Amino acid sequence: MNHRERVLKTLRGERTDRIARGEFFIADEFVRAFLALDAETVIAHEHRVDLIEQLDADIAAVAFSEGWGALTQPDEDRAIDSLARWRAESDRFVFAVIDGPFSAATKAAGFDALMKYVHSVPDVAHDYFRRGAEETRVIAQAVRDAGADGVVLGEDLAYNRSTFFSPTQLREGYFPALAQVVHEIHALGLAAFFHSDGNLNSILPDLAASGVDGMQGLEPTAGMSVRGVREKIGEALTLWGNLSFELLSAEPSPQAIDAAIQTLIAASTRRLIVGTCGGLVDGMNVETVRQVYRRLGD
Repeated sequence: MNHRERVLKTLRGERTDRIARGEFFIADEFVRAFLALDAETVIAHEHRVDLIEQLDADIAAVAFSEGWGALTQPDEDRAIDSLARWRAESDRFVFAVIDGPFSAATKAAGFDALMKYVHSVPDVAHDYFRRGAEETRVIAQAVRDAGADGVVLGEDLAYNRSTFFSPTQLREGYFPALAQVVHEIHALGLAAFFHSDGNLNSILPDLAASGVDGMQGLEPTAGMSVRGVREKIGEALTLWGNLSFELLSAEPSPQAIDAAIQTLIAASTRRLIVGTCGGLVDGMNVETVRQVYRRLGD
C-alpha cells in the first residue's frame, strides 16, 4: 500500500496497513532545524522532500496561504511548482492549503470590520463570505489542475474558549458559504478538510453538516480531543491532528509519546490521520518529532 492509497482508504473508513500520518504545515525554521541547515539557507522543495521522506509521512502539503493573520504569504508560482512536482515525483497524497470563505472574507474586509458587520450589518458580512467562497473555488480549481488530491481550508475562526462569532451568527452567514464551496470542491474531485485553531466544540455538528471530509487541528489546549469530537459527530469525518506543541517541544519521552499515541488510537480506530494540531514549527524538539513518527510506524 503506497502513501496515497493509505490516505484514500483512511478517508473512506477502510482498514489500512498502518495509521496514516502527516502534516498540513511545516515551517521553514523547523526544516532548518530538522536537516541541520544554517539560518541563511533558503528552504527549497528538495529540503521538504528530504524531511517528509525521513519521517515517512503519507501527506505532502503545499501552502498557498498562511492564514488571514499572517504578515507574509507564500509565493503562488513557487507553490504551484512545488505541488506539481509532488504529484509527478512522489506517491504522497498532496494537499494544497488555501483560504476558506472566512479567511478570504477577513483578508478582504479586515478582522475588526468583519466583526462589526457580523454584529451590526449581517447582510454585508454574508456577502463577504459569499465572495470569499468564490475565491476559494477559483483557487481550488487551480490547485486541482496542478495535481492536488485535496485542499485544507485554513480558517482559524476560534479562540481557545470559543468561536469568534456565535454559532447562530456563523449558521446564518458562514456555514451556507462553506457548504456551497465544499460542494464545488467535491465536484472538482478534491477532498476538503477544514482547519482552525481554537475551541470548535459548539459548531462541530455544523462542520459535519457542511460536507467537509475531515477536520485538521483539534488543539488540545483549547479543549479539543479526538474522543470528544467523535462523541459529538460520530465516525463520519476523518480527524487529523491533535498532537500538541507541548508534547513535541519537550525532551523525548517514550512514555509520554506512547501515551499520546495510544490515546488517539483508542479514541478513533477508523478515519484517523495522526499529526500535529498546528504543524511542525520553530521550537519543537527534532528528536521528539522523529520518535513520534518512528513510533507511528511500529
